[in-house]
Amino acid sequence: MNNIKALQIEIEALKKENQILKSQRNVLQGDLEDELDYQDTQIRFRTVFETSMLANKIISSDLKIVMVNQAMVDLMGYSKEELIGTRITDHTPKEFQPDWQTLQQELWQKSRSSFGLETCLLKKDKSIIWVQVSSILFQDNGQDFGYTIIEDCTEKHQLRKQKEEFLNIASHELKTPITSLQIRLQMMNRMLKPDFDVNDKFIKLAKEAEAFTTKLGHLVGDLLNFSKLEQGELPLNKSSFILSDIVDNCCTHLQLVGTYYLKFTGDPSLEVYADMLKIDQVIVNLVNNAVKYSPNTNEILVNVKKVGNNAELSVTDKGNGISPDNLPHLFKRYYRVNKAESNNSGLGLGLFISSQIIEQHGGKIGVKSKIGEGSTFWFTIPID
Repeated sequence: MNNIKALQIEIEALKKENQILKSQRNVLQGDLEDELDYQDTQIRFRTVFETSMLANKIISSDLKIVMVNQAMVDLMGYSKEELIGTRITDHTPKEFQPDWQTLQQELWQKSRSSFGLETCLLKKDKSIIWVQVSSILFQDNGQDFGYTIIEDCTEKHQLRKQKEEFLNIASHELKTPITSLQIRLQMMNRMLKPDFDVNDKFIKLAKEAEAFTTKLGHLVGDLLNFSKLEQGELPLNKSSFILSDIVDNCCTHLQLVGTYYLKFTGDPSLEVYADMLKIDQVIVNLVNNAVKYSPNTNEILVNVKKVGNNAELSVTDKGNGISPDNLPHLFKRYYRVNKAESNNSGLGLGLFISSQIIEQHGGKIGVKSKIGEGSTFWFTIPID
């Protein structure tokens, strides 16, 4: 009897041990499957990484190159052995090294999942190339790495530079003869008086010629300022002035056309510290847009008021209004609404340049509009 009981105890112990062994086997099998899946993923990753037509590299948090593909080798002119273990900043001109430090901060310190930039790299033969860099952050064995795709954009950069240079040169070349023509037309208009033996048609043509020359001058100015913006060369020359003083002076082209007149309301003595010429340009652009969106009305309202520590200037028309679909895009470069909604002309740069000027002043710009009721373009800038 005791032997049977001892045997039963032993059988129960063997059963428990068998269950433990089965459990351990399942764990080991799961670990093996996970390892096989990981290896399979690594094989697929390396295949994509190595066969990519674009330069690929993996960097650690200290910008050290851990892995490169053949396209990266071909782009830089180094062997894999020469690249791996170096830092990407070792292959970057000194003035562009802060770009990689920015990437390092964005990915590892601010924990952004992805980041892109345009910068320069130095090839083995010491030639410099422009590259578009796209990086994503990923984890491997508990460590964060940056997976970076590098595209050679040297040709695109050169074409953009040539376009900027062309715009700059063309704008300067056009500005001088247009200014000379405008001065002569202004002189002609001053000389034309009722007692002169000149018919009304000639007077009308002379005034229209000056108005259109002024419009052409604005277009050239837009090209010139856009070129400077693209190159980051649109500095502010600030001074103190009364905002209302420049409203009448900057809109003489409306008086020449004769169909529109400005009505000023608000604070006529509000003084600001800003770049007077550039604020003048913004007001001209807003007034021109009021004209554009109100072909069938002749009154344009300009209001100036103090809002907290800011000065606000608004330009209101009582025209057709602008559809809600167009409103979010009005301050984008080259954007132009369809002809059904406006007396459409221009390059689509005026409002974009205006928004950049206001942003440089630390202000805001916007528009409110209702179909059938008109539009109000406005901006605010700090008073001091």
